[in-house]
Parts: sequence; C-alpha cells; structure tokens
Amino acid sequence: MASTPAQLAVTLSAVSYLGQFDPNSKRYTLMDQALAATLDGGWQVAWGPATQGEDLVYVAANTAGQYAVVVRGTLFTRIEDLIQDKDIGTQVALPFSAPSFPGAAISSGAGKVWSNVVAMESSVGPGQGALLPFLQALPQGTSLLVTGHSLGGQVATVLAAWFQSTLTNVTVQPITFAAPTAGNPAFATAFTQVFPDAGRYFNSLDVVPRAWTADGLTSIKDLYPGGPQCGPLCKAAVDWALDTLEKNGLTYQQPGAGTQLTGQLYSVGLLGAFETEVDDQHRALYYMDLLGIPLSTIQKIDDQWAPPSSSAAVRAAG
Repeated sequence: MASTPAQLAVTLSAVSYLGQFDPNSKRYTLMDQALAATLDGGWQVAWGPATQGEDLVYVAANTAGQYAVVVRGTLFTRIEDLIQDKDIGTQVALPFSAPSFPGAAISSGAGKVWSNVVAMESSVGPGQGALLPFLQALPQGTSLLVTGHSLGGQVATVLAAWFQSTLTNVTVQPITFAAPTAGNPAFATAFTQVFPDAGRYFNSLDVVPRAWTADGLTSIKDLYPGGPQCGPLCKAAVDWALDTLEKNGLTYQQPGAGTQLTGQLYSVGLLGAFETEVDDQHRALYYMDLLGIPLSTIQKIDDQWAPPSSSAAVRAAG
C-alpha cells in the first residue's frame, strides 16, 4: 500500500492504464476495484474516467476529502513514434489566463490535449459533466493532487497551471512521473516558482523524460551501456527531433531539478531489443517498484508484471 505522496500518485497513475480497449463504464469498474485493492484511505473514482480522442482523465477521492486529477499517458507502440511527434515543432501561448506564468509557451501537442480535457464529459460514476465545474464545486480548501505518467505527466503540469490560475477553492500539488517537457524555459521557471514542492520523478534508464531538451534527446543514442542499443531508426528519429527544434528556434526545459530513480536493465548484452527495453523502463508499474511499493501490490494491477531483478524478467540476449 502507498505510504508517501509519490507512492500514492504513481499508483493512481498506473491505474489510469486499466481497460485500454474497454468502454468507460468498464474502465470505471476496473479502476475503482484497483484503487480499493492498492490504496488505503477509501480511495474511489469520483469523476470519469472520461475520454476525448486518445486522451483520458479521471478524478479519485478518499474518505478524508483529498482529491486527485489523474491524466493517462498517450499509448504508443514504437519509441520513434514518440520522438517524431510533429507537435514539438510549434509552441503556443498558454490557452488560458495565467498571470503567474508570464511568457510561458507549451508545445502545440500539449495545448491540443488541454483542449481535449476541457471538452471531456463524464457519463459514468458519481461525477457527471465537465471536469472544471466538478472541481469548482469541491469544498473550500480541498487538497488537489494533479498527477500523471509519461505524456500524462507532461499534461499534468499544464493542468496544474490551469487549476492554480482558475480555481480558488483548492490547493494544487503536482507530482509527475516519466514526463517529457511541456514547454519553454519561461513555463518551466514559472512552474518551479509557483509549485516549489512539486514532485517530478524519472527513471535514469527511461527514454521519455529525456524529451524534448537537446541534451536529453542526444543522450538517447547511447543510453544503455552494455545493453541493447538505439538503432538506425531510433537515431534517425532523434536527429529529426533535434533538427526540428533547431530549425524552429525552440527550446524546451524541464521544471525543477526532479528526483532520479536508479533503474536496472532488463536485457543483458548488446543484442536485446532496444524498443522492448525502452518500454520496460518506462512502464508506470516499474516506477511503482522503484518507489518501493511491494510487488504484491503492483501485481494487483497486473499479475504478470515482474521487476528486472526477477529471474523471470531478465532477458538474456543472443
């Protein structure tokens, strides 16, 4: 069971991936059951899950009156698809009024997801309608965790800025995992100032949080010494992203220093599948493990998952 804010947030984030191919009514049941099985404090789905396009958000609440907005990460099958995200080539101003974020800009992709979140309507579970009115109706002084894994973590930083600028009845606490950068240095600097206690966690062997800084992208080419290597397609995708940023004169920056979690390779040797290693290192379930959540709890979400230290998980290449 989760005993720290980070353990709580990563568990909520991992639960968001349940029912990938199911309707929201089924997802609601799966998520509610998983929260009861993995968290103390009577956590339940309070709003959603709601979807728009490929984006999904749900709100959870416990019996003490704490709430959490959880953004699911975008589902992708190849790391090249993520790296070659065409939306990083354009930055746009924040699509909402945010006086505490002067000069802030975010990727057009993050802006599109924000628009999708605004358009979402919950039709399952106890919370109905759009997200913002639901949150505006919460009691004064409500603690609101805003969290997500992967691109969900990226969008969580934008939602945190939106809630801080729009809601007067909640205290916002962002905690993200494996998140790529959402915006420019002005956004990152303002985010760090507005949320000095925000949590940003990343696995040392995870590709995704290395996007979209130039140094982070470059490091992907030589990420796994002694393990599987970034091949020609991977390197071409990295070069494309770097060229796109340079041609458009864009800079991305992560907010705050972040907390590095030390990952361990699944594959042994140079012949392992790079993309499989990338997927294993990036999974929210592995972040749960790296944050000290017992395997017995993690397997209540996925009973087939195992950490790299497990003999069943380690893959010998060749």
